[in-house]
Amino acid sequence: MKRLLDSEIDRLRLLSGGERELRFDRDGEVLRIDLREDYIQMWQDEAAKNDNAVNLFLACESSAGNLEATKLTWVVGSAIRPESVQTKEEFTQILLSLGVSGNLASLALEHCPGLISTIAWALYFERHGWLTATPICNL
Repeated sequence: MKRLLDSEIDRLRLLSGGERELRFDRDGEVLRIDLREDYIQMWQDEAAKNDNAVNLFLACESSAGNLEATKLTWVVGSAIRPESVQTKEEFTQILLSLGVSGNLASLALEHCPGLISTIAWALYFERHGWLTATPICNL
């Protein structure tokens, strides 16, 4: 497995303890950061199939058509859509178009270190309705 070489990810690992997950909530909505090694490995395997310019992997209902024509969903049975965004605004717009609230997009921008710039992240919804983010690898 490729190592995530980032002091902020190391800090999240320490904060997460043995559970290897962190939860941040605002107004009843939850962002879950999943730091379990098997999930990171699963997403790294997916990332290995794609171009290095990709910095987001989105679990969507459909792999066909425009990204805006689908919704973010859970991982099992989903279509993984690799994307590349350059700005926080572009990230937020993509998430909004996928049915994610502005509140959750904002939480991801606040709590996912290196998002957009230095670390590729995977995003999907949990069955609880939580937005889940997993860091994959350095860009």
